[in-house]
Amino acid sequence: YSRYKRNPDGLRCLVELLESTPVSRRQRMIEVGLAEDPVYTRLALSLTLSFQEILGQPDLVIAEVCAAAQARTVGRAIARSAVEIQRRFLRCCSPGKASEVREIFSEEVTLREVGGAQLQMVVVTRELERKGVLQFKRIPLQTVLVG
Repeated sequence: YSRYKRNPDGLRCLVELLESTPVSRRQRMIEVGLAEDPVYTRLALSLTLSFQEILGQPDLVIAEVCAAAQARTVGRAIARSAVEIQRRFLRCCSPGKASEVREIFSEEVTLREVGGAQLQMVVVTRELERKGVLQFKRIPLQTVLVG
């Protein structure tokens, strides 16, 4: 993790990498990080955003994320979710996008596709945070850490 610590944007890069990496590989990265620098790794983990955290946000936040994400991504991310979650996301989408999302529900969506789409929703959410559109789970600027 020393390369991340030397870079002023390193903490953000590490957090975004953890957020966009599938669970099995992410777990290995965390294990390596905890062995190398447990304090820095725990800091990065505390800033990591998950799809579950997006679900807990107000409708206005979900509407911003849905507007920025492709309909196919939104549909796959929630295809196997509870009906209440699907309805909430559909309410937060524009009418045209909601129609496209509904079409995805009639397709066979694998768990792998759901997981990939949820990771992509996190990436979209993080991009909105970086641009200042969303104000939650912000990654602070990092001063270069040596050691």
